[in-house]
Amino acid sequence: MGIIVGCNSDGSTPQSRRAVQAFLLGEPVSAQRQFTAIAQKPDQNYVLNNLRLGASALAAHDFEEAEAALVRAYEVLNATRVNDPGRRAAAVLFDEKIKIWRGEPYERAVANLYLGLIYYEQGDYQNARGAFENALFKLRDYGSEQQIKSGDYTTVESDFAIALLLLGRCWEKLGRPDNAQAQWAQLDQMRPDARELLQRTRDPLTNVMVVVDFGFGPRKTTEFDGSIVKFYPSPGEVGQIPRPVVRVNGSEHYSTTPLFDTVVMAQDRKWQSIDTIRVFKSGLGTALIAGGAITTGYGLNRDDGNTALIGLGLMAAGLLAKASSQADLRQWEMVPRTTFVIPLRVEPGPFELDIDFPDSPGLRQRWTGYVAPSPGEADLLVYVRAMRFMAGEYAVRKPTDVAPIFPAE
Repeated sequence: MGIIVGCNSDGSTPQSRRAVQAFLLGEPVSAQRQFTAIAQKPDQNYVLNNLRLGASALAAHDFEEAEAALVRAYEVLNATRVNDPGRRAAAVLFDEKIKIWRGEPYERAVANLYLGLIYYEQGDYQNARGAFENALFKLRDYGSEQQIKSGDYTTVESDFAIALLLLGRCWEKLGRPDNAQAQWAQLDQMRPDARELLQRTRDPLTNVMVVVDFGFGPRKTTEFDGSIVKFYPSPGEVGQIPRPVVRVNGSEHYSTTPLFDTVVMAQDRKWQSIDTIRVFKSGLGTALIAGGAITTGYGLNRDDGNTALIGLGLMAAGLLAKASSQADLRQWEMVPRTTFVIPLRVEPGPFELDIDFPDSPGLRQRWTGYVAPSPGEADLLVYVRAMRFMAGEYAVRKPTDVAPIFPAE
């Protein structure tokens, strides 16, 4: 998938575009530094910029900064009055970008997943549990075009399988195997193709959890009259997700199953933010323009200036409604296409980790300096952002304390 950076039509700024570009070019430390300067600004992009900062810091292994940024975004996303009535009214009349960005449902699920991973890395399984549970929020399934137009939807359970897997592991670590089994039974029913992954996650001797972000999510554009969001590329245009191969001290471990694909999710209406107000405004604008054109023509044919003026007024109102119905193209560019979870049994002590994608050359990373804990202790979580421009060798600064990464000498 090509690298595409947003332009002015998506509400971005020169500063945010430069920072996003740094991330996409494999420079998360630079991206983090640039987003730190703008993420505190309390504007309509506050949530989005903090998620961008959180993803950049996570890729740079600065978990403290990542946690702070993601928590700031989380607090606003879960506030009851994020888009207050005045801001909502202005958005209805003028431009959606006046609203606080809340993202698509799949973007919010990934945000909660990231926060859970950070707590898991800290051994804070209680907070990790809460974050993974929040990633499993209920979804709105509109089903048909008629339901979208009427604003009618069905509430359905989330199928964000990765959160179920990790939630079960948290419950196991918290000494609640009954709750763990409930989550894993649900996952087993939902994704029978992931049974080997589930078995390895349930293994009491598993002591290292490797988490690998791969690729990028879809991009937003519009179709029809600009009021309908379209996501590209389609799953058929990008092909299947390549599988990673993991080696510990040179010994090869299994390749794992991807538990989600944001390219696929974006095509699923229940994972989209369907804005019925925007659709209504577009339809209203079309009707006003058509009605105004008919009224204007009627007035001109009858030499009735007042009727013609009324028609022109209707057309102007229709054009305003159409202009204000344009879709919000802001998006979280760092969202991965998928996140692999690779549970491992590793002999306690220092180890080297190689992560490679044989079917997608140029992504290999080698990590040194990690120390595997004894089984029964807190898991070691190893986070890796697999990107073409981040291939290479890295070392953890201290064997027992994951700090910002730097190239291995």
